[in-house]
Amino acid sequence: MSKLASRQIHLDFHTPVLPFELGKNFDKKQFQQTLLKAEVNSVTLTGRCHHGHIYYQTKLPAQHPQMKKDFLMEQVDACHEIGINAPIYLSVGWDAYAADHHPEWLERKPDGRMYGFEEYGQLKPGWKTLCFNTPYLDYLKEQIRDTIEHFGEKLDGLFFDIVWQDDCCCNDCIKKMSAQGYDPESESDRLAFAKETEQYLKKEIHRTIRNSAPDCPIFFNEGNILPSIRPNLEQYSHLEIESLPSGEWGYQHFPTVVRYAKNLGKEYLGMTGKFHKVWADFGSYKNQAALEYETFLALAHGAKCSIGDQMYPDGTLQEATYTLIGTVYDQVKELESYSLNSQAITEIAILHPGIVAASKEKVDLSLAGAVNMLNEAHYQFDIVDQWMDWTGYELLILPDKLVLTHELAELLEEYVEQGGKILASYHSGLIKGDQFIQSLGLIFTGEHETAPMYGYFDPVSFPKLPKGELVMHGKGTIVQSIDAAIKGEEAAPLVERKYQHYYSHFQAPVGEKTGNPVVTVNDQTMYYTFPIFEMYKTQGVKAYKELILAGIDHLLNIKKMITSDLPTSADVILNHQESQKRLILNLLHYIPERRALTLDTIEDKIPLYNQQIELDLCVIRNKTNLDHLIIKQVNQVKSNQTLPFEIVEDKVIFTVPEIDGYEVITMNYE
Repeated sequence: MSKLASRQIHLDFHTPVLPFELGKNFDKKQFQQTLLKAEVNSVTLTGRCHHGHIYYQTKLPAQHPQMKKDFLMEQVDACHEIGINAPIYLSVGWDAYAADHHPEWLERKPDGRMYGFEEYGQLKPGWKTLCFNTPYLDYLKEQIRDTIEHFGEKLDGLFFDIVWQDDCCCNDCIKKMSAQGYDPESESDRLAFAKETEQYLKKEIHRTIRNSAPDCPIFFNEGNILPSIRPNLEQYSHLEIESLPSGEWGYQHFPTVVRYAKNLGKEYLGMTGKFHKVWADFGSYKNQAALEYETFLALAHGAKCSIGDQMYPDGTLQEATYTLIGTVYDQVKELESYSLNSQAITEIAILHPGIVAASKEKVDLSLAGAVNMLNEAHYQFDIVDQWMDWTGYELLILPDKLVLTHELAELLEEYVEQGGKILASYHSGLIKGDQFIQSLGLIFTGEHETAPMYGYFDPVSFPKLPKGELVMHGKGTIVQSIDAAIKGEEAAPLVERKYQHYYSHFQAPVGEKTGNPVVTVNDQTMYYTFPIFEMYKTQGVKAYKELILAGIDHLLNIKKMITSDLPTSADVILNHQESQKRLILNLLHYIPERRALTLDTIEDKIPLYNQQIELDLCVIRNKTNLDHLIIKQVNQVKSNQTLPFEIVEDKVIFTVPEIDGYEVITMNYE
C-alpha cells in the first residue's frame, strides 16, 4: 500500500533579514482554501532555510529575527486541520547564518577559495557551502534534535537539502585526511574522502533522528539519484527526484533518473517547479503544457508528483500559482489511480555508467544518448546497477564508458552464460581498460588519437543507413576480432586536419580503409568501436541511432514489445497493475523547444490522431509470468470509451483516435 502523498507542494521559504514582521499576512483559512482548491495533499514546509534561519519558536540563536509567532507551527497545524501532510524541510549544506558567524566552518577549494552556489567573490551574493568535518555538524545535529522535540507527534517527515561534500581543503579536512591515510594533494583521494564524509553525514543524521523519532520519514536531497546512493539507501524512507527541466536538470534528467530510481525498492516521486526558470524565480509561471508534461511523465513512470514553489516573506501564496497547479493536479487526481502500485514491463536494461565512475554532468552523456535512442524507438527499458537482478532482461546495454572491474566482468560473463545478450560500445566491456570480456570475442590493441574517422556498414545488417561512408564524430578503439563477425569497417580521412594540412571547413573526405572493425557481432554480443551513445547525444546524427536500433533488432531477433505509428517525439510507457488485472499504456506527446537562449520549455500540446498500436502478448507474458494472459477489453481512460481491438498472431492491435497531450489506455485481462 502506498504511503507517499501523491500531489505534493515543495514550499521553499529562504528568507533573509526583513524590514517587516515575517509572515505578517499569513491567513490560515486562506492558506487552507488555496491548498484545497489546488488538490494538494502534502506540503513540505521550511523549518530551516539556506539563510540559516529557523522558522519556529526556539531558544537557538538562528531563529528568524523578524518572526514573532511560531510561524512554522501555524502552517503545520493549518495543514493537519484539513488532512494535508506537512513534512519539514531543513537545509544542510548551505547556511548563511553559520557561514557569517563561523567562517572557519566553510568548505575550501585547494586554492583557498570558497565552494558555493556559483563562482563568486567575497562581495557578491550567493550561498557558501559548509564543511561537515568541522564543528558545523554538531551545530546541525543540535537543530535537528530541536526540530524533532518541538513538533513531536506532529512531525510528518524530514527533508534534508544540499546533502553533499566537495573535495574540501579546509584545515579540518586536511587533518582528517592525513590521519586516515589519504593524500590531501591527490584529487582522487580528496574526492574519495569527500564521498566517505557524505556517507557518514547521512548515517549520523539518520542515527540522530532515530534516537527520538523512530518512524519519521527521511529523505536526503543531492539534486540527483545515482548509484552512489547505495551505501546509504537504508537511511532513506523514500526517494524524491528533484528535476526542474527549465533549470540545470533539463528535460533529459527525469526520464533518465526515474528509470534507475524506480528499481531501488523505495517509493519515489518526481519534483518539478512552478517557475518559468528555476527556484525563486519570483513572479514567473511555468507554461501549463510544460507543467502537465512534467507531472504526467512522473505518473507514467509510477511516481508521485511534487511541484516546487516559494512562499512570500509576508506568509502568502500567490493565487495565480495555485490556479495553475490546481488545473494540473485536477487532472493528476483523475488519473493517478492508473499509476499507483504499478510496475514497469521492460525488455532491455542499460547498465548505469555511474557504477564505475562519476560523471561531471547531471546526466552522463553516454547514458543520455542511450536513453534517448531507446525512448525515441519506444522500447521499454530500465537502468540498472550490479546489485539488481538482470535475469529478467534479454538485453543489457553497456554505453561507452563502462570499464569493468574483475567482479563486474564475472557478473557479465555469467549473464551471457545464462542466455543474456550484451550490446557494448567504445571502452565498455574492457576489464581494467586493456582486455575485453571473453564473450565479446575481441582483442583490444589501442585507441585512435585523432577524430573523426569514417565507417562503411553491411547493408543487410543496417538497411536504414545511407548507402555510403558515414562520418564517426569520436575517437574509436582499435580491435581485432577472434570470435565475432565484422559488420562495419573503418576508413580514415584523406588527411588529418592540422594547421599544416587541412581540407575545407571540417574533416577531409573519406580516404582508405584502415582494416579496423567498426561493428562486430556474434550470437550473443554486439560491439561498436566508437562512443556512439555520447556521439548521438552531442551530435544528434540519426544514423548513429539506426546503427544501435539495428543491433538491438539483431540481438532480440526483431521481437519488440510495442510497435506503432507514433512519432519519435512521443513517450510510450507500459505498466502492469496486477491487483487490477490490467496493463496500462501511457502515451504522451509534448515537444520541448529551445525558444530561449538557455532553457527549454513547452507551450503547446501537439495532438496525434488515429495511431495504430500493437503489443506483443508473447513478450508481455514472458515479462509478467502471466502464461495465460488474454486481453478482454481495451479502454481509453480520458474519453471513457472502449476501443475495438483484434488479436493477430498473438498481438493485440488497436487504434487510438486521439492523443491530446497525455492519454492512458487500459487493457483488462484474465
